[in-house]
Amino acid sequence: MQRSTHAIALTLLATILQSAFAANHSATLQSAFAANASAPAAQLEPVVVTATRTDKKLDELPPSVSSTDRSELDRGFIKNYRDLASEEPGINISRNGRYGLSSVNVRGLEGNRVLMLVDGIRLPDAFAFGAYQNSGRDQVDFSQLSAIEVARGPSSTLYGSDALGGVVGLRTTSPTDLLRGRGNFAGQVKSDYDSSDQGLSVQAAVAGAFNQDTFWLLQAAQRQGHEFETKGTVDSQNYHRTTANPQDTNKRSVMAKVEHYFENGHKLAMAAENYRNEVDTTVYTDIGAPMTRSIISSEANDIQTRSRVSLDYSYTAPAQGLIDAAQAKLYYQTQNNEQTSTQQRRNIASWQRLSIYDQDMVGISGLIEKRIAGPISQHWTIGGEWLQNDLAALRTGTITPVRDVPKTQTTQWGIYAQNEMGWDDGRILLSPSLRYDAFKLRPELDAEFISQGGKAVPLDDAKVSPKLAASWKIAEQITLFGQYSEGFRAPSAMELNSSYISPNQGYAAIANPDLQPETSRGVELGARLGNSTVGGSFTAFDNRYKDFIEQVDICPGDPLCVPGTEITFQNQNQSRVRIYGAEARAHWQISKDWRTWSNMAWTVGRNESTHESLDSVAPLKAVLGLEYSKEQWGGNALLTAASAKSRVSQANYFKSPGYGTIDLALWWSPIKDLKLSGGVFNIADQKYWNDSDVRFLAANNSALDRYTQPGRNVRISADWRF
Repeated sequence: MQRSTHAIALTLLATILQSAFAANHSATLQSAFAANASAPAAQLEPVVVTATRTDKKLDELPPSVSSTDRSELDRGFIKNYRDLASEEPGINISRNGRYGLSSVNVRGLEGNRVLMLVDGIRLPDAFAFGAYQNSGRDQVDFSQLSAIEVARGPSSTLYGSDALGGVVGLRTTSPTDLLRGRGNFAGQVKSDYDSSDQGLSVQAAVAGAFNQDTFWLLQAAQRQGHEFETKGTVDSQNYHRTTANPQDTNKRSVMAKVEHYFENGHKLAMAAENYRNEVDTTVYTDIGAPMTRSIISSEANDIQTRSRVSLDYSYTAPAQGLIDAAQAKLYYQTQNNEQTSTQQRRNIASWQRLSIYDQDMVGISGLIEKRIAGPISQHWTIGGEWLQNDLAALRTGTITPVRDVPKTQTTQWGIYAQNEMGWDDGRILLSPSLRYDAFKLRPELDAEFISQGGKAVPLDDAKVSPKLAASWKIAEQITLFGQYSEGFRAPSAMELNSSYISPNQGYAAIANPDLQPETSRGVELGARLGNSTVGGSFTAFDNRYKDFIEQVDICPGDPLCVPGTEITFQNQNQSRVRIYGAEARAHWQISKDWRTWSNMAWTVGRNESTHESLDSVAPLKAVLGLEYSKEQWGGNALLTAASAKSRVSQANYFKSPGYGTIDLALWWSPIKDLKLSGGVFNIADQKYWNDSDVRFLAANNSALDRYTQPGRNVRISADWRF
């Protein structure tokens, strides 16, 4: 699979390069973007794409939309989602000791209920089956990114299925991000060290211009590290261990891009990337575990790879015409997971489990824009997309190969329209939008699936998703926002057709032909205040979800209960959930050199079917930052505070205590284009837990300290641009 992906990438790259060199290079770089390649970066205003699929300034969007650019990623030593969550309200991510960062959580929803995008392309789904298979969403190297955009709340009107809780959009570096202000060739070499896992990374990137119309970029990175430090002190080689299991990690990524600008506003771009993460773990904590007391040694090797190639077309009309702008994207993406567990057991000399999970995705999307002037201005955006996802999961090793979910092809397509109407020179905006999605799921019943009693059903369904957003600029520095939106998530192949029968162990799982999509309805009110010197924003939201898909035990009493088993599982539409809360941000440019900022997120979640608290909702969290910056040096301090977990669904669950941490970072540029940075994190050496890591653990669990965060740790980096 990887070889075919690389072949496609090389073929497309060669085609694009050939077209670029053959094109007329007359005067296209009189276009605005080419001029930007040699202009200072400060002349360019940041834009957000994820929230509307088109370029928008951040202050034109609701406060629920945020963007973190490359300079902020570097300033905060943000190299993964956990670091991002430390500064972003309403964002969390869970971490597994063996599999690493897994599920991004937005306002209490996580997993496949949050849509993840890289350059507008969906990342593969999260997938988990039992203790020996877990594929999360940490599939992008943050060193490749130019910005991370988050749109909170239901977003299916623009993105269809999976945008139930929101959208996280990752934008990778473009050639002009490096070339801007540096002529026709530029590069960057960067290295950093993190004591929390003894991780060392190196990243290099070069970009250039073949001519005044054609730009290219090559970027590569590697990071090696070890286990993630905890505050645990028990170093035993069994289940009661609270220090981290010994671990070696190795991440590698490579990306290539070519962009060509034609006359009259046309642009063609090609990107190819490959990401690989390999982790070797000595799993001492398997030894003597309550469910597997026969294990006397356990080793794990987990390899995850993701590759994609994409072809992007964009058009900006040089003069008024039938349309003002257009975009189109064609892409192919593949992900492969191979997770191997090798154990010695008292009754088995050598036991091995190899879990394989593959996803191949091909898709196309596009949109057109048209602006209409008049007493009521209009900005129409009309678009659509089609994608096909092929899934294959297999368990093998010392057992006969079996599939717990059949090979499945999922196809979905959608069309949408949005019109931003403006009154009073754009001070009042009303934006209705509507989307129609159709999806079908087709399982393939092969020998590996049928052999263990598997049965599966197809699925055909459709969904309409409306949205209505409004804004009112009541004063020069006060804008009010409000919106109503709906979202949905179609059942996955695993949820619809996980099917296995194990009479010897007394349990089974069966498909559910009546499974319906999860849906949501959300209301949001907010305001943006002030300007770039002093200001802030506030958002209050109330989202209602229904038909949450949950796995339940239908035995005894249900006629579908598999004979000979004590437990039969089936995924069913169960819960009605309400999540509401508030988020706030503030900033103040105290003087030319001093700046302070803060943010806060407060969320409450409740399962209205069971009247229990929603465990996936994080407690109140706030961040306060202070920064001093001169031309050649500067620094910042960050105070993070979280309240104790007070609401859990079961009385015996562990409630993570509140905590406060202080981080301090400094940077120095001894010569032009060289920047040295260093930081001390958790200066007070606090012992604390992230709530997302200890969910569902019993309060009397003897291994709770295994899930603590690092104590005092240090990060340093060197960044040289040329």
